[in-house]
Amino acid sequence: QGPILKAASRYFKAITLGSFSSLRTDIDDQGKSILIGVRPDGTWVKVEGMSNGTRDQLYLALRLATLESHLASGNPMPFIVDDILINFDDGRAAATLKALADLAEKNQVILFTHHLRIVEIARKMDSNKQVFIHEI
Repeated sequence: QGPILKAASRYFKAITLGSFSSLRTDIDDQGKSILIGVRPDGTWVKVEGMSNGTRDQLYLALRLATLESHLASGNPMPFIVDDILINFDDGRAAATLKALADLAEKNQVILFTHHLRIVEIARKMDSNKQVFIHEI
């Protein structure tokens, strides 16, 4: 899982605005593999020690890394998500929207939300990327 973990670390660092520098695997007391977030100072944080928003960001980073790996094999597929930013603060939401906009250069990305705050953040993004925002 090296390449996926490396890509997930990159996404996680970006989405958490550098609050975490990387991800790594470790073995717990029962001998099971676990995922660990690594802070810039080297401190390890287990998934259960992360806030709900940070856990959401971790799972999104893993999904994006898996999609990136899949895209490398030449098989694009739409990435469709619904209200994934609900537990993100504005800074992390903007960082995630940037990551999704970058991904959209290679792959179709569809984000559903009913939160006007997310729509406003997307509108304010300084980007040359084509972003289509449709309100219902």
